[in-house]
Amino acid sequence: MAGHFGPEIGRAMEDSFVSLLYRLGYTVDLKNDQRTGLDVIATFYGELINPKPRYPCSLLPLFFAPSGTIAFSLKRSHFFKSDVDELITKVAEARKLREPPYSSIEGMVIATNFSLLESDVDSLLSQKVYCWDGRRLIFYSAKAQTIQNLAFKGPVTESAVGDMNLTSCIVEIETSEKVKNVLLANVAVFVDDHSKKLTIGSQHMGKILAFIYENSFRTLVEKPPHFDIQVSLEIHALGIVNETVAKNAYLKYAKEAVLHPKAFFPPEFAIFQYGAAPWSILFRQ
Repeated sequence: MAGHFGPEIGRAMEDSFVSLLYRLGYTVDLKNDQRTGLDVIATFYGELINPKPRYPCSLLPLFFAPSGTIAFSLKRSHFFKSDVDELITKVAEARKLREPPYSSIEGMVIATNFSLLESDVDSLLSQKVYCWDGRRLIFYSAKAQTIQNLAFKGPVTESAVGDMNLTSCIVEIETSEKVKNVLLANVAVFVDDHSKKLTIGSQHMGKILAFIYENSFRTLVEKPPHFDIQVSLEIHALGIVNETVAKNAYLKYAKEAVLHPKAFFPPEFAIFQYGAAPWSILFRQ
């Protein structure tokens, strides 16, 4: 029985990882490929395929990922230089095959349940190998769950926050069943930046809130039938947030109605920061 443990746990991780990719808008071209030894080959599609959402989703590629077709290597725990070299070699050999999807591979990702130091992630990136460690996998899983939950309520659109690197805004807007000419807007912001130099604070919140209003709400409130908008907001940061400063900046913005006419921000919003305790997302929702 013990001899089956390794293959079975590898298969379970592979199946769960493929499910995550589908929920993030990727299509899976191959998995457990016997020809090349690559675990997964996938390409960004931009819509959810499985599970099929009730409403359409328009998603962006993940910021911390290669473009185009990607080769993935999955590791249950820690990995070594030899594992990275093996992935690089497998991708080089796969590219020599004159048929898709092998010939289309543009980049590679090594995914592990083990959490790495930021410097280790950056070191791998210098070799053109992206690393999705345990923290990032939890972050992406939270994003996938958010997308799925919102797509059950209404159409979902993801946009890049122009004034902030590696930051996207996911918006779902629906008509209120209780009050005429009122829209309910559910907004989730994901800051996919693992840099130790970044702590989300006042200026970041100002940029995020201004972007949300200008890009998602302004047209709705200014043109007939001039909807009012009730906003629900949550911030997900792969790194760290100065919660006191961020919440004060949010409250200041919420009170200054002239900055967001007819868009009403409640006194509270949710912050999830993955830099110190990524698992806390499970009991803070």
